[in-house]
Amino acid sequence: MTHTPPEPRDEVAAALRAGRELGPEYDDAVAASLVERIDDTIAERVRHHMSAQDRAAPVRTGTPSNTVRFVLSLVCLGVSIPVSAITAALGNPAALPLVWLGLILFYLVSVVGLRR
Repeated sequence: MTHTPPEPRDEVAAALRAGRELGPEYDDAVAASLVERIDDTIAERVRHHMSAQDRAAPVRTGTPSNTVRFVLSLVCLGVSIPVSAITAALGNPAALPLVWLGLILFYLVSVVGLRR
């Protein structure tokens, strides 16, 4: 059998009835008891809310998102065209595969670095 806590309104009503029955000399004790129960209720609701947020929070893995990889690949492609043209025009065209190998290595190192 599960025990459901009473509603705060019911607790306030019960505290007021107890205060009337006990008399004015117990008003401070009744008020302190009511405040303590309300504090406990608030603390429980905050704990429940925080645990629900923890469960709903996405788990971050070490892999970069597809958007970051896509942007990085576009940047590498954008850089590769002028670098290839400069290498072919000013340098030896046989160095062109080395330039492309360097760009591919740069991309791979960047993606691996994003995982950390």
